[in-house]
Amino acid sequence: MTLRFKFKKYGPVVYIGHLDVMRYFQKVIRRTKIDAAYTEGYSPHLKLSFAQPLSVGIETDGDYFDLEMNSLPDMTKIVSGFNEQCVEGIEVLSATILNEGVQNGMSSVKSATYRFSFEEELDKTRIDEFFGLDKFEFEYTQKDKVKFKDIMCDIYMHEFVDSKTLDVMVNCSSSGNLRADVIIQAFEHFGISNKCFGYKRIDMFTTNDKGEFISLQSLGEVYD
Repeated sequence: MTLRFKFKKYGPVVYIGHLDVMRYFQKVIRRTKIDAAYTEGYSPHLKLSFAQPLSVGIETDGDYFDLEMNSLPDMTKIVSGFNEQCVEGIEVLSATILNEGVQNGMSSVKSATYRFSFEEELDKTRIDEFFGLDKFEFEYTQKDKVKFKDIMCDIYMHEFVDSKTLDVMVNCSSSGNLRADVIIQAFEHFGISNKCFGYKRIDMFTTNDKGEFISLQSLGEVYD
């Protein structure tokens, strides 16, 4: 059986790399003394996997890891038990007993929603015009490399949270992961000059049998 944990990461902790976050959770899991499963062999390690890790420096309200179990703990206390062991900046939000046959988070993630915060009120007409385009090809920089791409095929929806905040759902699958900073560069190329002073990931999604996006935490019985 497998548990899927949803967690948030904020503050100075966001500047810790993914491998260190993974090692950190390995220690937290051992301290909780739950009956987690280990690999066999000379150097056994936890059967632990993470879904689509973020770049260093980005906050998240919706990161996930899967943990295989030998037996289930008291699920009514699992979230609080983890958070008693966590440092400030990392908080476990929920734990899901995954249904049988569910793929791990890395394999099943299809999209992610990012929340962008801007200095001034958004020009909703102009932004709707941008997202209404059938195609938008431009040169952008990613990891010190210049790329040329049509990004509209990787943008699924947008929603105004308030006058200065915008949510955008993008492709986050193995076939094409659209980074949030590329969207900011696209705004600038389109002539949207309102400065974005920060963004964070809100959640990650997979698809159900109907092709609808559903949160990674919803594939089983959820405890929070």
